[in-house]
Amino acid sequence: MSPAAPYLLLAAGALWVASAAGAFVYGRTVGQDACEAAKAREERVAQVARDAAIDAAAKAISNITVQHTTVHQKLEHEVRTKTVYRDCRSGPDAVRLFNSTLPGAEPAQPAGSGQLPAANPAH
Repeated sequence: MSPAAPYLLLAAGALWVASAAGAFVYGRTVGQDACEAAKAREERVAQVARDAAIDAAAKAISNITVQHTTVHQKLEHEVRTKTVYRDCRSGPDAVRLFNSTLPGAEPAQPAGSGQLPAANPAH
């Protein structure tokens, strides 16, 4: 073996390490670029979706029509013999009268009897 052979092997090894390090740095840079491109693409998709949602909501809101209906002297008098304030409800005639002002509403029934469930005993 010649006296320059170990130096040639050492130089080849150093060259190989340098090329591996360069490939690593290059790959990492390419990976970062790909991540940044994916992030930019996702942000653009989110922006397009947001704009579409805002447009759809604006169109839906613009199609809402407000109807003012005045109920005048149709419900003459309703007598309550037993006033129960915990129920917070109107009588059946008032419920039907209010619901008749809604377009396409089905006839509603008055609320239940207002009975509360039994209390659980303390353990």
